[in-house]
Amino acid sequence: MSNPTISANGLRKSYGDKVVLDGIDLHIPAGTVFALLGPNGAGKTTAVKILS
Repeated sequence: MSNPTISANGLRKSYGDKVVLDGIDLHIPAGTVFALLGPNGAGKTTAVKILS
């Protein structure tokens, strides 16, 4: 695998006792198109905010 443009290992986020992201691994190679899909409340926006 080439060096990723975006990489996260074990990404976690909680608000108090509520865990909203639990161990996301993400490796997106340079030059690729990536879509993050999931139902409402899955943590998509939270993950993107952390990565940005």
